[in-house]
Amino acid sequence: MQKEKRRKTVCLLALWLSAITVFAQYEVSGGKGEPLLAADNTLHRIRVYLVNGVEGLTLRYTSSTSSHRWFRYKTRASEAEPVASSRLGNTSTVDLPEEGYGYFVQDGDNYAMSNFIWIIDYSRRPVQIRNLRVSDSGEPCVALRLSGEDETAPLVYRTPGGTETVVRRQYEASYMTQVWNNDSKTFRPAMLIDTLDGDPLGQSLAPPLEDTDIQLSGDLFARHFGLEKMFATSFYQAIALEVHADTTILSNGGSNMQTGDSEILAPASVRFTAYGNTPVASLFIWQIYRSDDADRPLVRFTGAEVEYTFALVGDYTVRLEVSDRTGACSNTEYTWNIPVTETVVLIPNVFTPEGSPGVNDEFKVVYKSVIRFKASVFNRWGAELFSWTDPARGWDGKYRGKPVPAGPYFYVIEYTGTDGKTHKKSGDINVIRTTKSKTTKE
Repeated sequence: MQKEKRRKTVCLLALWLSAITVFAQYEVSGGKGEPLLAADNTLHRIRVYLVNGVEGLTLRYTSSTSSHRWFRYKTRASEAEPVASSRLGNTSTVDLPEEGYGYFVQDGDNYAMSNFIWIIDYSRRPVQIRNLRVSDSGEPCVALRLSGEDETAPLVYRTPGGTETVVRRQYEASYMTQVWNNDSKTFRPAMLIDTLDGDPLGQSLAPPLEDTDIQLSGDLFARHFGLEKMFATSFYQAIALEVHADTTILSNGGSNMQTGDSEILAPASVRFTAYGNTPVASLFIWQIYRSDDADRPLVRFTGAEVEYTFALVGDYTVRLEVSDRTGACSNTEYTWNIPVTETVVLIPNVFTPEGSPGVNDEFKVVYKSVIRFKASVFNRWGAELFSWTDPARGWDGKYRGKPVPAGPYFYVIEYTGTDGKTHKKSGDINVIRTTKSKTTKE
């Protein structure tokens, strides 16, 4: 099986090399500059050459025999007419052939086994575009289109079977734009070059992100002959937008803060930052609303960066809208869902200061989404031993720097939750000492 596959591969390669060799027997020379192979239609075994004028143009063919003959056709090879040629050994030459014809050499009586070349005088069909401008049609926020008057004659040839075929020209459209750098979070100016295959008018281009003129050069065949032309639009005021955004959650939670997946714990200060291709992107609008009431935004900010503190329980939506300076284009692709969890405050009833360092050695609450907080510890006579306002902190079981005796103490905790209400809790906290320590009377 493997030998059979290798034999097939070798045969295909031999046929391909044979085809290259046959085509290589044709030689096109003359005109101003080197003739250019513009199309290689392998399906119909025809190659299209562009020449810059026909002055001194010649076609040559070298065969293994001296009995071959030259023909040319205008519409199809079956209607070909003979062409006079001069011969030197096995090489024949056609001097000053006419452009706009297909030529081939026939060995024997069957033209269908021949390979063909078509000659086009490019100098007779230069690019002719007038009044290049940015089109008013289409979707200018997502694509740019050029318009104008294109009077360029097509580069046409016919296959041996008579099918009219056009060689597609190529152009280059160049203009300034902005390119986003994600590492530095900035836009930087850059030149954008788009290659346009075929008629450049009406084709879509990436819209520029800054004011610029659009230059059209070509076609690329003309560049080969040194005949390239340049066309330019008037200065174009950009309207397309490119927007990037990110968020930063500023949290003041401690090790005793209870967290869960996808939760935002209040009070949560969140910084929203937008980046756009300024000055085209000129108006930044942030709206924050409850997800079930999108018709009534809670707040509306303007500016590229805003910070908001979420203090009440609920699901929120943050929406960014960016508009260009003319109001023609807007970008609303950035939306965030902010689920703010309800308040939880869990209070232990015992702790062991100086027992196992780092393990239940402070009187701390376990909490989440606490907006305001105050806690105080009292002895049995009502004297305040310690108070704190940060729920992430706690009492270490000391009074004036010295450990208090084991036993019950009384706490009072007041806090405001994400429901907007103030809650009060009180009770006993028991100090248990597992090691001897010097205590002080409270």
